[in-house]
Amino acid sequence: MASHMLSYLQRPHKNGYIFETVPGRLEYIASRFPDKEAYVFLSPGKPRVSITGAELLEKSRAIAKGLVRRGIKRGDVVAVSQPNNIDGLLCIFGVIASGATLLNLMFRRPDGSDVRAVLEKAGNCSALIINAGHNNATLKACLHFIDVISDNGNVVSRSFPHIHTLIVSSDCSSDGHKCETLTELMNERSGSSLPSLDPDDTALLIGTSGSTGEPKLVVHSHRTILMCGVHLHDSMGYATHDVVYSERKMQWIGGFPFQYLLNGVTTVMTDYCFESVREQCLFAYSAMQQEKCNIGCLLPITLHGLADIALENKSGFILDNIHTGGSPVAKTYMAVLGILTKRFTVCYGSSEAGFLTSKTVSRISDYVDYTSGFPHQGVEVKVIGTNGNIVERGQDGEIYARTPAMYKGYFNEFEKTKKSLNESGWFKMDDVGHITPEGELVVNGRVSDLLICGVSKVSASMLENIVRNHPDVHDVVVIPIPDPIKYQVPCACIIFKPNAKTGTEDVQKFCESSDPDIGSNQFSKFVLQYLPEYYLLFADFPRLYTGKINKSELVQEAAKRLNIDI
Repeated sequence: MASHMLSYLQRPHKNGYIFETVPGRLEYIASRFPDKEAYVFLSPGKPRVSITGAELLEKSRAIAKGLVRRGIKRGDVVAVSQPNNIDGLLCIFGVIASGATLLNLMFRRPDGSDVRAVLEKAGNCSALIINAGHNNATLKACLHFIDVISDNGNVVSRSFPHIHTLIVSSDCSSDGHKCETLTELMNERSGSSLPSLDPDDTALLIGTSGSTGEPKLVVHSHRTILMCGVHLHDSMGYATHDVVYSERKMQWIGGFPFQYLLNGVTTVMTDYCFESVREQCLFAYSAMQQEKCNIGCLLPITLHGLADIALENKSGFILDNIHTGGSPVAKTYMAVLGILTKRFTVCYGSSEAGFLTSKTVSRISDYVDYTSGFPHQGVEVKVIGTNGNIVERGQDGEIYARTPAMYKGYFNEFEKTKKSLNESGWFKMDDVGHITPEGELVVNGRVSDLLICGVSKVSASMLENIVRNHPDVHDVVVIPIPDPIKYQVPCACIIFKPNAKTGTEDVQKFCESSDPDIGSNQFSKFVLQYLPEYYLLFADFPRLYTGKINKSELVQEAAKRLNIDI
């Protein structure tokens, strides 16, 4: 068999590697665009806040020097819990410039037990920089594992003896303790020098979503961070003059400031927690107009709502491109084409491997469900069958990737790293898909999302695509529900569009009368044999701290409603 018919894709480098450090690159971008706004932060009812390239460089360096004065050494771990605001941005660059490894945290439990688990995994965390939170909730959570706080920011923790510094982003006190603030840290005038860094030094620990188990800490170096930026540019094609609206969290792989480090593009963000998807969409639409954004980095869940809002407003506002990813993207999301955007880009990747492939279309007819496009420069992709060999094109299998942006491993977890990343540098994506005869990658979903229905394995994503074709469905997640005969049966968890005048019974009838060719997928006839047995209505889905849907919690809620033991 000719090799070009095998499920292997590769794209050579055209620009070479970026072998620099993050602080070095930040200095270079700031020298090119000192007065240009680097980031803009918006929040309902609050003033617009922005920071220029020169300010970002100066203030992040001040934080880095302050950390060095407090004993932070090259290779230490500094944990940061900040929202999408200027303090969060400064902490990203300040911690990395100090020579420390940045660990992003998210406090969700009042007793801090979720953060304790991450800190135990990190091992040698030396400092915490936190936003105190509403009513000092985050600071109070820290007090469950920090025993003594001094006025100068020094702390004592019997649980984590390496931690010696606590800094908060605003003046606050709790239980009689006064903490040092970021402002005080930056305003110190005593001198200190920053360490010399190497591009291969560890710079960042990113937590995985934890949707299939306990989150792991993904290790990235300065070099792999910058290569992620190169691949994101391959995907989005942004230029220096572009203005990007992003609703991703910059503490995670989807929202990290890669694009600014590459060519100084301005990014607009918000740190506000909206009560509904409709409210989130309305704010995004208004913000993109106000800031004259021409690119939107948007979550799939917001796209239907934005299409409806654009049709309602008829303002003529239209983006050059919408960039999305994070889950398999069905053709129904392309409704924004011609209404809100000229082009639509789907990107595929992970926290471990960065941004691997992408596809940009300007017509709905050019897109096939779940297509993830072609590799970025330097990226290799292959699809492996159950026998461990590369399958022919068109056949489903597990997806593997090899890339210059590949993570260095899971922090302090050698065995888990070994299972996912082999000696040849191939990473097991834990996704199922195939490569088309034309050389495009199609991702059907996670290996862990395959439902075992009797003797068959069924893709939850394919079932979701059938349900999503109903005109009143805003979003859907298909989850497995235990069954005494079939082992698992599908349950469709549905969010309706605002003002929808239908019910779950109508959606079920719609799916049962679906044409076998729906979605233009060769497996549709097979999938239609395993339509959901349950249809449940939700106002919203529970989410992880990364913004992804918490499927474990969703399964528990569905089972509770259905009175089924799990």
